[in-house]
Amino acid sequence: MVALIYVSYPFVDGAKFDMDYYLNTHMRIVEKHWSPYGMKDWTVVQFQKDDPSGQNVQAVMTWDSVEAFDKAIAANIPEVMEDVKHYSPDVMPVRYYAQVMAKG
Repeated sequence: MVALIYVSYPFVDGAKFDMDYYLNTHMRIVEKHWSPYGMKDWTVVQFQKDDPSGQNVQAVMTWDSVEAFDKAIAANIPEVMEDVKHYSPDVMPVRYYAQVMAKG
């Protein structure tokens, strides 16, 4: 069943986040390495500084299943994992999983 994977970067006052690098380099690396595992598409959103969620940036990825994402993470692809320091040296991402139950 289709799954949504959320990779969130919480807002931390004074932390750096290079949106240009994230969109134009990191997400292309992710696409290259994770599409073969079942990633279908991705969307990146940026929250307002005072958003009650406490989030700054979030990637929302559509996958074949949560298990497919788990396999991509288990592969521990260095180019994906080690790239975080290039755009978010101060804040590590938090991952959330959700299985799609219905879609209109």
